[in-house]
Amino acid sequence: MRPRILAAIVGVALLAIATLAIPLSVRLANDARDQSSARLERAAAAATRRVPDTITPSSDIALPDLAYDGDVAVYDMRGARRGGEGPETADAATRLALSGHTSDEVAGADRVVAVPVVHGLRVVAAVRAAEPIDVTSDQIDRQRLAIALFATAAVAIAVLVGLWLSAVLSRPLARLRDAATKLGQGDFTVRAPRSGIAEADAAASALNDTAVRLEELVDRERTFSAHASHQLRTPLASLRLAVEAELAQPRPDPNTALEEVLKETDRLEATIEDLLLLARGNIEPGPADLHAVVRDARDRWHGRYAAVGRSLDVRTVRDAHLEAHASTAALGQILDVLLDNALQHGRGTVQLSLRPGVGGGAVISVEDDGPGVTGDAASVFSTSARGGHGFGLPLAAALADAEGARLRLAHRGPGPVFELAVR
Repeated sequence: MRPRILAAIVGVALLAIATLAIPLSVRLANDARDQSSARLERAAAAATRRVPDTITPSSDIALPDLAYDGDVAVYDMRGARRGGEGPETADAATRLALSGHTSDEVAGADRVVAVPVVHGLRVVAAVRAAEPIDVTSDQIDRQRLAIALFATAAVAIAVLVGLWLSAVLSRPLARLRDAATKLGQGDFTVRAPRSGIAEADAAASALNDTAVRLEELVDRERTFSAHASHQLRTPLASLRLAVEAELAQPRPDPNTALEEVLKETDRLEATIEDLLLLARGNIEPGPADLHAVVRDARDRWHGRYAAVGRSLDVRTVRDAHLEAHASTAALGQILDVLLDNALQHGRGTVQLSLRPGVGGGAVISVEDDGPGVTGDAASVFSTSARGGHGFGLPLAAALADAEGARLRLAHRGPGPVFELAVR
């Protein structure tokens, strides 16, 4: 990229210099020639004042010397030189002046200007002023040399500016390239630095936002993948229990058992689909009917509790219509974790309650008669948690955070209480 930027800047500079220098050089050369003609014409006009009214063959007219390298001469009507320095006889330019016309011509190596000398109404002589063309050529050459030096200096400055500007422009782009490469290799912590160039900073900001989103997405999928087995264990266990119960005590109509197996299979399929959608963030939030969420959770878990001789009581405020701006699937998965945790690690009756929250929203709580949770409340939702409070709680907490809700341990026990606050 740097060579292209440098070439573009130098190319534009060369084009601008050529566009300016060539016409300027031509204009200065024309001006130098015009100045030479004007100078000679002034010298000839000044010399005409020295010419008398009558010129005889014996006249010797004294003319002033020019202040520069040149000659001035006066010629009579026969073309003979009668004073000054110049050809002995009139040349073409002088003869044109003797006929009454001012002439400006190049004769050999000289520029010649001849003017007629008029007394009364007749031409009595002609004055010829000449200077070498080299005088003008040297002036033109000096001007062209000055232009060439200026153009060379301008090109040199353009090269320096091009080198600096190409470095300034390519450096942030190189950083963007490196950051994009690292991002493509899986380093989501990479951040493209700002450079002060608006366009490059906009691209860097977009890349950084992409890195943040990818990091969040990958972390979320890793978290869900690490704990998905916990969520899949419940429908798999129900499916196994249905099959084992049928094998142990076959019923006369096998269709009943098959329907139960299909029902559990549907639950497993729905759980897998919900987990994948939640992990990818493809479920749009609510509004979720919290009464329906609690009712569906009761339907899913009532049989599991009854199978082990325990009861699941549901308490809701019937007159209140409670909704939450959250995903129904996510809320269902959180309740599955809490109810499975109470089944595996709790004791006695489990109460699933729904009530309005203080200051708005709602609170869903799960309480059992178990001994409670050991250790501090924060460790319950840690991915490194161990002990009698279940391995699915970190997943439930992550789901709650993703939905803008809050899952907390309201009471450690005896009789632990987990509360899910939603809005």
